[in-house]
Amino acid sequence: MAFPQKDIVEPIIDKHRKTIVGAVLGAWKSWFESPHNGVWRCKRSRANFVWEEIVDRLHLAFEQLPDVRITRQNETFTFLLDELVLLRIKKGNAKGLSANVSTQLAFAFHDHGQDLPGLPEVQRVEIIYQLNHLETEIADVLVVGRNKQVMLWPPYSLLKSDEVVEHLPIPVSKDEPAKSTARDLVQPRDLPQKQKNKRD
Repeated sequence: MAFPQKDIVEPIIDKHRKTIVGAVLGAWKSWFESPHNGVWRCKRSRANFVWEEIVDRLHLAFEQLPDVRITRQNETFTFLLDELVLLRIKKGNAKGLSANVSTQLAFAFHDHGQDLPGLPEVQRVEIIYQLNHLETEIADVLVVGRNKQVMLWPPYSLLKSDEVVEHLPIPVSKDEPAKSTARDLVQPRDLPQKQKNKRD
C-alpha cells in the first residue's frame, strides 16, 4: 500500500502550479462570462462545464511536455507528472473533499490498497477547486491526498502560494516633480493667506 506523501508530491506539482491555477481560474472565468451562467438550472451542469474547460486547458498546456502523460479512464482524465504523481481535477466542498459519482474507478482512486491498472506505484492526489460562499468566484485551489474519506495530510493551497504582489513603478511626468506628498498636492480652502505665503 503506497499512500501519497506530501514531501514527494509537492515539489513535482509545484513545477506546474501556475499552469494548473491558470487552467482553473480561466475555466471559471469562461463559465462566469458564458451565456449559460444564470440560465442553466443545475449546479451539476456548471460543474461539468468548468471541468471540461479545465481539462481542455490542461491538455493544451501538457500534451507537448515529455514529463506529463495524459490518460483517459472511462469518463475522466488523469495527468501523470514525472511518472510518479497522478492527479485529477474535481470540485470540492469546504472540507476539501470532492464529490464523486460512485463508480469502481472513483472508489479505487482513493483506496490506496488498490492499484490502478498500469499504475501500481504512483502517488494519487486530487486538485480540487472551492467556490466562495456566494459561488461567484474561486476561493481556493487545493492539493488533496486522502485514503478513502480520511485526509492523509492537511490540503495545501496552490492559489494562495501563487499570490505574489509586484510593486510596479509609477510613471512620473517630466512636467511634475519626482516626489510629491499629500501636503504638496492638497491645499485646504480656508487656509489663511499668511499660512499660504509660508508654504509658497
